[in-house]
This record gives sequence, structure tokens and C-alpha cells, in this order.
Amino acid sequence: MASANEIRHRIAAVEQTRKITGAMEMVSSNRMRRIMSHREYNRRYFDYIRRSMREILNSVEGITHPYLTARPEGRRAYIVITGDKGLCGSYNSAILALADQRLAEFPDATLITIGNIAEEYYRRRGRIPDLSMYGIVQDPTMKAARRISREIMRIYDEGLTDEVHMVFTASYDEMKNKPFECRILPIMDDDYLDIDDDEREETIYSPSPHAVLNELVPQYILGLLFGIIAQAYASEHYARMNAMHASTQNAGEMLKALTTQYNLARQSAITNELSEITGAAEILKGGGLI
Repeated sequence: MASANEIRHRIAAVEQTRKITGAMEMVSSNRMRRIMSHREYNRRYFDYIRRSMREILNSVEGITHPYLTARPEGRRAYIVITGDKGLCGSYNSAILALADQRLAEFPDATLITIGNIAEEYYRRRGRIPDLSMYGIVQDPTMKAARRISREIMRIYDEGLTDEVHMVFTASYDEMKNKPFECRILPIMDDDYLDIDDDEREETIYSPSPHAVLNELVPQYILGLLFGIIAQAYASEHYARMNAMHASTQNAGEMLKALTTQYNLARQSAITNELSEITGAAEILKGGGLI
């Protein structure tokens, strides 16, 4: 059995660890709640854009946009979103597992990584990402979403890919906190199926429906991307919150076990000391010294 001093040092180390994991759990919880409130505002704006696009496409005959037309070649680009750091359970590994499945199906696909974990993972496996983007997963803002949207539209406009898909972790509905794949481009008819018809009077578009549609489509992509990175951010912190909560509970259980060991060690030490004192006293008494 370890000595009382050794156990006391271990108790101090576990208590310090429990304080750190508890603080990390609280930080992740606060960050998750904050970004989810922003995502709700973005969802309303995004739904309004989709409804307006649907109205224009249904009301104006023959109107279209290059991003609304499927291309026959089928070349794909995959954007993989992971975290910049670990301590979040299986969050990163689950995303990378889904991404590996898709890249195995489309080995010639363009690979874009968002997050240090994804970039380091593919570099270790000998596949250098075609593009790596930094400083986004820890700062899910509209400015960050614009950076991604510019790159997506650039590679699509230059004909480097015919479809753009994102692999991330969803944070709502039936796919909550599970890796998910979402098509960004092209925008298809089924992307509007969940939009209810808005009972509004006839809308007049100025300067023209085509000009308004040209402005709405990039905003559609921007709103979709912000929602995705907000979901990924919320999912990461949800996973980290759960991991730190479990670690804090484990630390508490370890402290109980160590405290029991410490008390047993102290009792054993005291018993040994009493035995030594009693034995010494008996010896001295037998020799007539006391």
C-alpha cells in the first residue's frame, strides 16, 4: 500500500484536475448556449431567403441561375469540419470516419479541411488537403462564413468541382450530435420542400426578379454555411461539455477511493506507531528501567 504522503499528493492532483474539468464544462456550456441563440436568428433569415427564392422561381417562367443547375460530370468537393483541439470525446473521430467513407467512394474529390484536427489527420495519412482554412471553428461568425462561401463559389465558378458537400456534426433534429453530410452546391428543388407557402400579396421585385435572384443565391449559401459552422461549434462544445462532465464525475469517484485509502494508511501508520510504543514500553519495563 502507498504511504499516506503519497496518497495525499495524489488527492491534491486529482482535486486540481477536477477543478479544471469542471471549469471547462462550464465554459463549453456557456459557449454552446450563446451560439445556439445566434443560430436561431440565422435560421429565420435563411428561411426567408429560401421562401423568396422559391417565390421568384415559381412565379417567373424560365428564370434560372448557374448555381441551380446540376452538372453532369459529378466531380465532388468535400469540406470536412472538425475542431482545433481534442478533449471532446468521439466528436472528431466520428466526423473523420464519415469523411473517410465519402472520400473512399470519390477518391478524386477535392478535399478542403476546416479545423486543425482534420488537416493533421489527413497529412499523417499522406493526403494533403487541397485547401485548409484556419480560425473558423473557434469563431463562427458571418465573417468566417463569408470566407468559406467565397472559396466555395470560386472553385465552383472555375469548374474545379461540380458538387460541393460538407461533412460536419449536426446539432438539431433527428441527426443531433451525429456526423452529417450536406450538399451546398448545386441548389436543387428538394432544398425548398420544407418551406411553407407564405400568404402574401403579389411581390414586385426591383430592378427585376432576375437581379433579385442573383443577390439572393449568394445570401442563401452564406446563410446555409453560417448555420453549418454554428452547428459544428455547438456540437463540439456539447461533446466537450459531456466529456468534461464525465471526467469531473470520475475525479470525484477517485477522490472518494483515495480518501478511503488515505484514512486506512493513516490508521495503519497510527497502529504501527502504537505497537512500537507499546513494544518499547514492555521492553523497558522488563529491564526494570520503568
